[in-house]
Amino acid sequence: MFTTFYNETIRKTVIAFGSLFDEIFVVRKNKDGSTNKRVLVPISYASKEKFIRMLDEFPDTKGQEGAAAIASVLPRMGFSITSINYDGSRKRNTVYKRFKYTSTDGEIDSQFSEVPYNISFQLAVAARTMDDALQIVEQIVPYFTPEFCISVNFTDFNTKVDIPITIQAVNPEIDYQGDTSTQRSVIFTIDFVAYSYVFSPTKQEKYIKTTDITTFNSFFNPDGSITGPTAAASRVITTITGPSGDETLPPIAGVTQEIFQYPNTLSITGATLDG
Repeated sequence: MFTTFYNETIRKTVIAFGSLFDEIFVVRKNKDGSTNKRVLVPISYASKEKFIRMLDEFPDTKGQEGAAAIASVLPRMGFSITSINYDGSRKRNTVYKRFKYTSTDGEIDSQFSEVPYNISFQLAVAARTMDDALQIVEQIVPYFTPEFCISVNFTDFNTKVDIPITIQAVNPEIDYQGDTSTQRSVIFTIDFVAYSYVFSPTKQEKYIKTTDITTFNSFFNPDGSITGPTAAASRVITTITGPSGDETLPPIAGVTQEIFQYPNTLSITGATLDG
């Protein structure tokens, strides 16, 4: 039942989510209000705990030689998957299939209907100051009302699939305790849910090119008995051929009938019906 396949659907959802926040800048201003510097906030796949460890390993050394300053580390963003849950409310009938024509020899690919899964993400925003953190948060939350929809090309069957991403909560985590030598950490965590899908493997199928239909017509005697060999008075064999499975038969397609009657056998062949 199980086969090895990888549609990269979850991976593509993760990439699409992270790409939403890859062009966020923090603006540093002078006292007169003019822009002094625009800092691009990098984003990576990392949990909030990694930022906390980063703050502990690279504290503000206040100019000590040979040590890294915290300004070279922050601001920064990171996100990670917190859960993947099945969503039965969006489930369609499992036996539904999608078909796609792939070649000229009558072969098609098929795939069962998508399976809905909710992927929860947590975005961590770490900054050196509260102003930097608020700048980043304010460039994110206005677009989620409470959802923001993105389009993802998952497979050849499923292109431009709309994935709503809903914001759940924004939680600030600010450490107010510690001595003067300890750098305060300003971290905001934002929870999201992406209503995504996973897809089954693609299977190759073929069009039905030939169909044989056999019908038996029975004759009855006055006493109610059935006449003819194998209890049949006649037999009709119909064969429909064609190079593809189109609903409308192409000009080279034909319908051939062979009619057999008993007890005298009569064969009629070669009757062609152009499409």
